[in-house]
Amino acid sequence: MSDETRWITQAYGGYDMKDLPNEPDRELTSVAPGSPCGEYMRRFWHPVAMSEQLGGKPVAIRILGEDLVVFRDLSGQVGLVHRHCAHRRMSLEYGHIEQHGIRCAYHGWLYDVDGTILETPGEPEDSPICKKICLGAYPVHEYKGLVFAYMGPPALKPDFCHYDSFDIPDHELVPYSIHSPCNWLQESENSIDPFHSCFLHGRVNGPQFPGLEHFVELPVAEYLQIDYGFVYSHARRVGEHIMVRFHDHLTPNFAQNGGMFQKFSKPTFFGRPSLTKWVVPVDDTNSRKFGWRHFNDKDEVLRQGDKESVGWEKVDFYGQTAHRTYAEMQENPGDWEAWSSQGPINIHKREYLATTDKGVSMLRARLKKHIRNIDKVSVPSGTLEKPLHTYGGDTVLKIPKRLNDERELLSEIQVKIRDVYLKGDVYEGEDRVDFLKRTLAELSQ
Repeated sequence: MSDETRWITQAYGGYDMKDLPNEPDRELTSVAPGSPCGEYMRRFWHPVAMSEQLGGKPVAIRILGEDLVVFRDLSGQVGLVHRHCAHRRMSLEYGHIEQHGIRCAYHGWLYDVDGTILETPGEPEDSPICKKICLGAYPVHEYKGLVFAYMGPPALKPDFCHYDSFDIPDHELVPYSIHSPCNWLQESENSIDPFHSCFLHGRVNGPQFPGLEHFVELPVAEYLQIDYGFVYSHARRVGEHIMVRFHDHLTPNFAQNGGMFQKFSKPTFFGRPSLTKWVVPVDDTNSRKFGWRHFNDKDEVLRQGDKESVGWEKVDFYGQTAHRTYAEMQENPGDWEAWSSQGPINIHKREYLATTDKGVSMLRARLKKHIRNIDKVSVPSGTLEKPLHTYGGDTVLKIPKRLNDERELLSEIQVKIRDVYLKGDVYEGEDRVDFLKRTLAELSQ
């Protein structure tokens, strides 16, 4: 199909919409078992539930197009199993949680957290069923209020990846989760688009985040591909300072950004993120974001929310959920309206990507490359003792203005800061963070 046939090219051409493409890019958006993207996504650990959901009853969930049940048995172990009993397929969401595992209410079959059958009480004592079959189940890892699962080939299961942002001194990680009625990709792409901030969160609707009024200025952005995804930054002039915000966008669906409620009145060296998040596909037309809000008094001096306003279907900054009236959404739309109003699955062939969409284009191209070469994909690895380095956060330097090439200066400063970050990854002298802050201070006038 030529580009000329992908869009309407004349005024009052609504009638010609009937001839335009109407199929989504299934390679990137379909996540069911056996689909290319679904198989790719299953090579990674994903958060699938919050610890606070796991009480006295099983919880029915849907992840990557699969109907599942998550529960904590009375011994404290967390199980994630297929929703329907292997016997007569009654849903285990109505099951009974036992000391070890979950028992189906229909005929009493008891399943351990790994899917093995412990009891078939209606069968003869010498029944071979317990040794012959298992219920589908997935390994889980519970960490700081989130339950993660690996749903891919057992032989390829990677270790759970530990990032340095999971344990930042003086940061309290508060888990949250939000549903969106749309494909995972259009929500995830929002995090690699720095240009929407100056319009959606600034110029069009007025500043939506206190302390970030300078976001109305169009930034200069720089992108770097790394082994596990992207590190990108965007810079703006704020008086005598240059503010550079770094983002982590690690494929397929992990992202971190800078502070939500900041005041940039003095130099800041290697500020850390306010958000760590994953956009997890529920199925092709629904997604669920899981993440942590980072509460701290250093990187969020203008904090507006509190810990009680973060959790299931709620977070303490504007425009992330459906819990506003339609009139309020129209009056001041936020991120949730931006990605969900694209439809259940955005039709990429109807988009007209422009210069501000460089990050989105790079992300889609990289995802397709990984999906088509799934056996060569590098899965992030990091341990508690040696966590994987991340870069999300803010650095503010006092830099004099240039009269004729200010935007070139903004680009140069970002690259210099990024080079310092990367040098810090291999620095073997003092503490990495101390090295970064000392070296960045030398760049500030």
